[in-house]
Amino acid sequence: MLKEKIKRLKARLKVWNKEQFGDTFKKLRSIEAEMNKLELNINDRQLSTQEMLDRKKLQEDLWIAAQSHESLLRQKARSRWIKEGDCNSCFFHLLLNSNCRNNFLTGVMIDGSWIDESGRVKEAVRLFFMNKFEENEWVRPKLDGARFQSIGQQQNDMLMERFHEDEIKTAV
Repeated sequence: MLKEKIKRLKARLKVWNKEQFGDTFKKLRSIEAEMNKLELNINDRQLSTQEMLDRKKLQEDLWIAAQSHESLLRQKARSRWIKEGDCNSCFFHLLLNSNCRNNFLTGVMIDGSWIDESGRVKEAVRLFFMNKFEENEWVRPKLDGARFQSIGQQQNDMLMERFHEDEIKTAV
């Protein structure tokens, strides 16, 4: 009985998924195609206010569709990762290589020019973070000759002891 209910639920979920989401990749491509048509019209003539509003709506739709497609891809990758694990599989190595490609720094823009020599890129990155986290020099106040009152051992013990429940209730 439970098995049949789960089968029916699965079928209903598939129908609901197609009605609500559909093929996220196709949706993304169709929105991009509509945006491209509008962009071609921009080159030929000035867009009307309605076309400008349509363009803005398409940009919002494109952003939402792209996010949902990426989210779906991340979920699929995660579920596949759970199934296959981090064993020495083709999927594992493809994923590692993909992460390396995404995290690889080919070059940086320094003072308006693109630098792609690895040594200069490393040095630029090092200098950037060194400057970012370096403590700025500023005049620190000196306390030469200033006299502060000190507390006695009894006051120190009072400050260090645990709070009592009645003290907390009184304070609250």
